[in-house]
Amino acid sequence: MNNLKLNKGTIAIGLILLVVAAFVLPGLLGSDDDNNDDNDDILAQERDLGGVDLGDPVTAIDIDQDGCPIGQTSVFSPGDSVYVIAPGSDVEAGASVFVRLYHEGDPVEDAPEITANQEYNNTCINFVFEPSDSGVVLESGSYEAEFIVNGNSAESVQFEVE
Repeated sequence: MNNLKLNKGTIAIGLILLVVAAFVLPGLLGSDDDNNDDNDDILAQERDLGGVDLGDPVTAIDIDQDGCPIGQTSVFSPGDSVYVIAPGSDVEAGASVFVRLYHEGDPVEDAPEITANQEYNNTCINFVFEPSDSGVVLESGSYEAEFIVNGNSAESVQFEVE
């Protein structure tokens, strides 16, 4: 007959190995989970956005009375004002937000930081980059506008100036 002896210690070790395998192997091997919302929530927590849930940012030629985009576009002329908007955003009171503008990968301007004086739900957070009175305009090229929330990098949107 077989000389395999099972005692309480052998069974306990086997159970521990099964439990460890059940929890560790899926993380090591990856997952086929297509639920990106869970991943987005984890990334937002890692970036410490402090209760701010930004909508997908867009650029536009103007905003309406609620600060939401009018004439959404990703191509501008050098003398245009560029509105950077995160529609459908939720913001907790006390959160601070600003947008940093990059030209060809180099930071060129920060919009003034705003701090929420109350909780806002489903709101449009908007900033504008406009030509200066001294005639300074946006140079031609590729731009990125990055939202900075509570000091942490958040969502961004790209656009071109022709």
